[in-house]
Amino acid sequence: MTTAALTYNADAHTRQSASSITFATPSMLTQVHLETDPRFAFARVKGDICLVQLHPIQSETSQESLGIIVFRHEFVSIFRYSHDLRVSPEDIRVLELLDEDRIRYEEDNGTVFLAKDLMAQLRRMIDASNMIKLQRGRQGHRRRSN
Repeated sequence: MTTAALTYNADAHTRQSASSITFATPSMLTQVHLETDPRFAFARVKGDICLVQLHPIQSETSQESLGIIVFRHEFVSIFRYSHDLRVSPEDIRVLELLDEDRIRYEEDNGTVFLAKDLMAQLRRMIDASNMIKLQRGRQGHRRRSN
């Protein structure tokens, strides 16, 4: 039995935002048939930017939903297991797969430690996302008041 895994093709599918943060285009997630370990990533899940662990797809029938583990930010560069989630591919957008050498994962207690540069990168992504949400909110408010 083969399993499908999420793969990342950064060279062919990235775009540069105005804030100089690189975001993935939707075609960045592709299905390939090989076995692989779960991967950590920064991802937009149902509108929020999170640290997630992506798991290989177990069968052809599960392609309509993806299993991910969501980690909540606890302190500085420490994240703890929050919950498992099944999402449709439309509800998740991988922003960046993380280099395993920049992460320490203590699976027994569900704790993830990120390198300082990854934390800075996550903060920039969240700040840019918040600015976009704020700008969209202001535009919507102007339209309603007219």
